[in-house]
Amino acid sequence: MVMATAARTWYFVVRDGNRRGGIGVGMRSGGYNVATPGKILDAAEYLFAQKHYGAATLKEIAQEAGVNVNQIVYHFGQKDSIVRDVILRRAGVLTNERLRLLDDYSRIVGPDSVEIEPLVRAFAEPYFQRLQSNDPGWRNYAQFIGRVVWDGKLTDIFAEAFNEAAEQYILAFRRALPSLTYEDSVRAFQFLLAVIYGSTTNDRRINALAQNDRLATDYAGYHNALIPFVAAGIERLAAKASEGGKTHEL
Repeated sequence: MVMATAARTWYFVVRDGNRRGGIGVGMRSGGYNVATPGKILDAAEYLFAQKHYGAATLKEIAQEAGVNVNQIVYHFGQKDSIVRDVILRRAGVLTNERLRLLDDYSRIVGPDSVEIEPLVRAFAEPYFQRLQSNDPGWRNYAQFIGRVVWDGKLTDIFAEAFNEAAEQYILAFRRALPSLTYEDSVRAFQFLLAVIYGSTTNDRRINALAQNDRLATDYAGYHNALIPFVAAGIERLAAKASEGGKTHEL
């Protein structure tokens, strides 16, 4: 919890490298321009969206950012640190907004009166709103995250970045649907993530199946379809648990 909160504060980065709160991890005062890390992260994010992060070299990142490799090493050290920072800097924005929406909704209706569809909406909306803004940085981030979110090598980074909000929404799911077991609440949350990430990676195969060259990037369409689809599935899980009268706790 402490690490995730620190990450949210530390990684509020805008695309020109400016901070909403000082110099962050991997940045040093003096020496190279403090705006340079933002340029490096933008370049890395773009390359990670085009191909697997493991295939992108420091030289390629430097060329894309318009810097030299020594500047990358100065600010970040090894590529592993760049991968971590690319994930964390936008995760803080999403986590803060998701927690704020959850808190606002719970306060308005009461924590024991929350319903599943507004909860799914509160979780998904911050991500889709940014993708619909046409900000290329957020779209690159979505491409990258969607491809590596299940990468076991990055599990600890994703946990640091997103678990604080995940834990709160899993608990909220159970308040909305008391018959939902904790195990199924976790699964329901995993399914929500799978649908979000699966629908935001610009899968051109979907375009071919639909005979529509724009479907894979129709984020508004995915957003509108995803919320009732996922909410109905979670409600069915809870109904099944209620009908069977069985609980299977982790």
